[in-house]
Amino acid sequence: MLNSGDGNGDGRVTTTKPASEALAHSQARWSRTRQSGRRAFVWRFGVAGWGLPAGALTTAYHIVRVRASTPGMPLSVAAVRPLWLSIVALFVVCGLVGYLLGAWLWDYCEARFGA
Repeated sequence: MLNSGDGNGDGRVTTTKPASEALAHSQARWSRTRQSGRRAFVWRFGVAGWGLPAGALTTAYHIVRVRASTPGMPLSVAAVRPLWLSIVALFVVCGLVGYLLGAWLWDYCEARFGA
């Protein structure tokens, strides 16, 4: 249940949900998520949810950093070609770390919410 503050007009939204109700909601959500299976969870939340976005952001940072350290370097595919090996390596490493993170998160949620 939500209310609009404590009556002093500050407009803050606070929750009045008891902790047990919040835990029950989290357990129900985990039960629904768990139905897709460990493999799907790890790939969806670990690799696609963390690994690929982290790889994309790290790659963008890497390209900008290299371009900033090389005055006059145009931002084109040809100019970035020497970086392909490091870009692929960044995506592989971030994907692997995302996979490990997803597997750990699955185990954590299983231990917390039970099977």
